[in-house]
Amino acid sequence: MFSFLRKPTGPSPIREERFRFSLDEQTLDCLLRRSPRRRSLAVRVSDAGEVVVNAPQRLGVVDIHGFLQKHADWISARLLAARAQRFVWCDGALLPYLGGQLQLRLLDLPGLARVRREGDCLLCNARPDQAPILVTRWYQRSARVLFGERLAHHAARAGCAQPPLRLSNARGRWGSLSPKGVVSLNWRLLKAGPEQLDYVICHELAHFRQRNHSPAFWREVALLFPEWKQVRGELRLDGRLYFQF
Repeated sequence: MFSFLRKPTGPSPIREERFRFSLDEQTLDCLLRRSPRRRSLAVRVSDAGEVVVNAPQRLGVVDIHGFLQKHADWISARLLAARAQRFVWCDGALLPYLGGQLQLRLLDLPGLARVRREGDCLLCNARPDQAPILVTRWYQRSARVLFGERLAHHAARAGCAQPPLRLSNARGRWGSLSPKGVVSLNWRLLKAGPEQLDYVICHELAHFRQRNHSPAFWREVALLFPEWKQVRGELRLDGRLYFQF
């Protein structure tokens, strides 16, 4: 089965439409992206488990269907891998934290629902369905404290006043610098190694002198964080794990 859910929308040359595709006795809700610049078909499975098909603008539905059937085994394998990577909130689950891990312990004790850290454990006194929001809030509170300390440290090294800090919940970037000089840092960096956090902070501080990504900008980054190339590569590899929750 291959059926469209709605017509393409928007003025962009890349047109998107949702469709359903039957695979191994299951019906998948997929995304089809058509572009006049494409000359061939491509399929990928996102970390969230969505099947995305990139196709030439005028390619027929029959050709797309045949392409997906041809790659059915690969799609099934990727879907299984994506599902295996999804975080499961349960007692004993391992939470990434500052390059290491904390073990989540779900408690059922009298009193208010709350979260606290004890050594390598994060104790969450709440029902399992409450854990995601409570643990996320704990990460965000902890991130605000630590990020403020590291931002002050590196701003002093850079010879500039400590800029205002804003926590970000962005899905696609680790940090940014606003036109008004506010540094935004993704709270999920609390899961990253300390050197990865420091790299992102130094990256944003370098933008005070160079509001671009020119060679001059990267020279500013190197002055603040000489190992930036290696650590940036590590963050690119590890980063997707930090977005599991």
